[in-house]
Amino acid sequence: METVMDDNKGRSQERRALSGTVRSRHSGTKAYPSDILDLSPGGCRVELSYTPRVGEIIWITLPGIESIESKICWVDGFKAGVAFTKPLYPSVFDLIAQRIEQGR
Repeated sequence: METVMDDNKGRSQERRALSGTVRSRHSGTKAYPSDILDLSPGGCRVELSYTPRVGEIIWITLPGIESIESKICWVDGFKAGVAFTKPLYPSVFDLIAQRIEQGR
């Protein structure tokens, strides 16, 4: 099992702590619910139903927008740090964070 801990070194954006559910999937598969633990315009921390691998590509569906291609950057058990291949615009980030916090 490959485990890489997030040490916050070199992080270019502060993440907003929140709790909610998003959907995640691998290319060509059905999406399944995943817990989101924090969010930034460039990525998020999620808890998945399996132990992911660093470098793995997954798709994250956030409330109100299409799935975002993402890459697993670090892993700690079922939790993973995910980097979006295309960062969210600040206004979109604010709207999505608000929707997750309100449970929509």
